[in-house]
Amino acid sequence: VAEQIRIARGEKLKVKQEQVRHRGHSIECRIYAEDPYTGFLPDAGKINNLVRPDGPWIRVDSGVNHGSEVGVYYDPLVAKLVVWDRDRKSAIARMHRALSEYRVGGFETTIPFAKWLMTHPRFISGDFDTRFIEQEWKPDERLASDVETRRAIAIAAAIYADRKRSTAVNTSPANVAAQNGKKPGWKLTGRMSQIR
Repeated sequence: VAEQIRIARGEKLKVKQEQVRHRGHSIECRIYAEDPYTGFLPDAGKINNLVRPDGPWIRVDSGVNHGSEVGVYYDPLVAKLVVWDRDRKSAIARMHRALSEYRVGGFETTIPFAKWLMTHPRFISGDFDTRFIEQEWKPDERLASDVETRRAIAIAAAIYADRKRSTAVNTSPANVAAQNGKKPGWKLTGRMSQIR
């Protein structure tokens, strides 16, 4: 920053190019409350599950915690995930691992997009430009299966909840016996357990 101020004043840099030494490679992924499968539209909600990645050379800069509300009226930035390693390939692998460990529940995030990016051959090779996402990101292919998966999960959860409710309330041996004005016997109990 001091060198930038010196340049702005018209002064020369104190460091010469040959003095600059590269030491490893760093990558930052910004985790946003946005849905990459709907054109990165902002999403909102309360964080009901939060697991941050951890380990050597992994840093998470964030201002939210479990229970935090992320609204639509402000910047949907959830965190900046930064990794470092000895070279680009190793840093990409470390970032992919960190993204795989990251969990933010309560709304959609850009984590799936960032994971996709870390595995894309053009990104890994460094052969990309400002049109890369426009050219390569095809969310429709994943969106169809993602929607089907979510629908199946929702149906399974509804069936489970309905069965649990009906088993607990309507078909328990004690409840059925009480409705029939009888005491639950071993035969009725056995039948009801078979039905369940």
